[in-house]
Amino acid sequence: MSVILVTGSSTGIGQETALHMARKGHDVYAAVRSPDTATELKEKIAAENLPVTVIRLDLVDPASVTSAVADIMQRSGRIDALVNNAGIGGGRAVEETPLEEAREIFETNYFGNVSVLREVTPIMRKQKSGRIVTVGSLAGRVVMGCHAHYSASKWAMEGLSEALAQEMAEFNVKVSIIEPGCVLTPIWGKGSLPTEPSPYQNSLQRLGRFFEFGLRRPAMPTDVAGAIEHAIESDKPHFRYPVGPDADETIAARAKVSDDEWMEANCLQGDAFYDRWKALVGVDYYRD
Repeated sequence: MSVILVTGSSTGIGQETALHMARKGHDVYAAVRSPDTATELKEKIAAENLPVTVIRLDLVDPASVTSAVADIMQRSGRIDALVNNAGIGGGRAVEETPLEEAREIFETNYFGNVSVLREVTPIMRKQKSGRIVTVGSLAGRVVMGCHAHYSASKWAMEGLSEALAQEMAEFNVKVSIIEPGCVLTPIWGKGSLPTEPSPYQNSLQRLGRFFEFGLRRPAMPTDVAGAIEHAIESDKPHFRYPVGPDADETIAARAKVSDDEWMEANCLQGDAFYDRWKALVGVDYYRD
């Protein structure tokens, strides 16, 4: 039985991962920003009598991160796996994104995760064992217009994870990053593409159509939880775990061509872009 910390556990991928790993017999700490409002999570834990402890952890409050990790260590004396899942979305053109909005995305998706890592890595280093799993995104591998800052935050976590894997290797700590495409979670009800007039309407519509097609055949939170389970329990975990048909197809298409060819294809407009996308990906996301 491992002691596992899962951030962003109130809903979606984080909740499903916390419950899934508890069902496997692990001792799980499900971190949420506000335990008092995590009603659904608590009800599911109680219904199955699962070994899950709900704790407060707010990524953008370093004191709460320090307190949460100290609480786990006092209760359990170790942390065997960290699932860095919590994050926020965001999408609009670079020109139209207020600087404070870009900073908020990075404060949560990058610096917040770094705060957790700074607390947990010394524990795993001293234990000489551990698994660190970050829930990234397909957007951390493949970028679309009007998705720049979210994608950039996920690319940052890709780079951090590569460095971290090398740093932690001598201490028997393995690092993985999960790269889901469209996953059917409550996050889709928390925001929408901008509706005000924009000179970047073509890019916004293309991004919206990609999401629309993805949500017609989404991955489920259970699929992501299964990938995380493998990253934690396998003797030879992968470094990257694409999850979902859109992630598999798009990453494979990107690998077929050079950087210049990929950018040339994605800078095409109208039917020329749709035709090239279908040729590369093998599926017509935009006209089917």
